[in-house]
Amino acid sequence: MYRIRPIAAVGTDSSASTRAALIAAATPLFASDGYEATRTRDIADKAKANVAAINYHFGSKMGLYQAVMKAQADRMIEEFPLATDALSSAAPEERLHWLVRNLLRRVLVTQGGNQPTRMCVREFVEPTEALDYMVKEIVSHQFAIMKQVVGDVLGRKADDDELNLVAESVISQCFHYGMAEPMLTRLGVKIPRTDEEIDALAVHITRFSLAGIAAVRVPA
Repeated sequence: MYRIRPIAAVGTDSSASTRAALIAAATPLFASDGYEATRTRDIADKAKANVAAINYHFGSKMGLYQAVMKAQADRMIEEFPLATDALSSAAPEERLHWLVRNLLRRVLVTQGGNQPTRMCVREFVEPTEALDYMVKEIVSHQFAIMKQVVGDVLGRKADDDELNLVAESVISQCFHYGMAEPMLTRLGVKIPRTDEEIDALAVHITRFSLAGIAAVRVPA
């Protein structure tokens, strides 16, 4: 069974600077080459740091990989939150639309080579022990938000299995555009890139999902 390794705490200003430099250097390398193919020497050289600094700050290459995943996820969650305090009193349908739109932005945003999505997709397809850390520290909370929103749209008490099905039906529509992009482009499916295109797709997925939820609102 994989073990979840703790991430080392930030130390002095100089130490924090080196730690941040290692994360910044490792991010594009892990995103493009994956965990196994990325060499610690290349990370250290890019960060202008000693290779030993990786073990000092993160305990191991895996510790650094987990730190990169966490930093990328935190930035993405802050930039594209699935729920906000301001929306807490909004209608469930409006909250669903917000969730879908920001989930699509997480998947389709192209700035920085879409590093968070590329790392997540690679981790889902070729999991390392970081997946346990990722689920525990990042994904589980985000998934709980999704289940809360779709549960409110459903408008009745539902067990966990049903909420999982409904939430995954919504999520999969969004993630398909990121995970299947090479196939979709070959099929002639346009991948939304601009805010306007992403907004239009969010409206479609929300309407489609609301129709599906309405169909299962009354239990058989």
